[in-house]
Amino acid sequence: MAHLFFDLDRTLWHHERNHFRFFEALHGARNWSEWGSSDAWAKSYLEINDRLWDHIQLHNLSVDYVRARRFPLLFRHMGLPVDRSKEFEVLGAECEQLLKMQLPDMGEGYNGVSEAFKALREAGHQLHVVTNGVREPQRRKIAALGLSDFIEELVTSDVARSYKPDPEIFHYALRSTGAQAGESWMIGDSVLRDVLGGQAVGMRTAWFRADDALPPDAEATPELEFRDWREFPGQLEAAIRG
Repeated sequence: MAHLFFDLDRTLWHHERNHFRFFEALHGARNWSEWGSSDAWAKSYLEINDRLWDHIQLHNLSVDYVRARRFPLLFRHMGLPVDRSKEFEVLGAECEQLLKMQLPDMGEGYNGVSEAFKALREAGHQLHVVTNGVREPQRRKIAALGLSDFIEELVTSDVARSYKPDPEIFHYALRSTGAQAGESWMIGDSVLRDVLGGQAVGMRTAWFRADDALPPDAEATPELEFRDWREFPGQLEAAIRG
């Protein structure tokens, strides 16, 4: 039996697909076709959002820093004709509220995740999530994926007051679950935050490389690497036995 700690965004919950769904609806409701397609809006938003998240994770800032800036920056980037910056802020707050209400309940995930979690639970492993994010939206994402019954502990950066790859969030997760690092695995898409972060505290690691994943953000050698969730349980058991 092992304690398995999973990243959430871009590992279980498909970050890009869910944002594209959200922006398709927002774009149509706001009639923004003159300033680019909904796909163009979504791609630009994701780039801006990722840059802002990189900044707050590096400087250990609150997610409120991101929430106050990402939509106003997006409006300027897309050329939306608003005369005063205050109007950008007001419109940004409206869109931010819609995102808060709608996005976490969208349940686009990666193929095979549910089947993998069933197999892992049947094998006796304890399943947890460790994610850079805010607890309530992340809990809703897990529910939207249909995984709530599998997850024993949800550890978020706002509760742990640190972001991956800071060792403190991993120590917090280990304390919260009563797990020992040597019997634990960190599984995620980020080499920097999941693989190197987990290895730094003595956890074994698995790197999820989806076909549409972002380029690697660091270099490391995880214990295993996989692309298909349906194959992960077997690969994990082989790595544990080996």
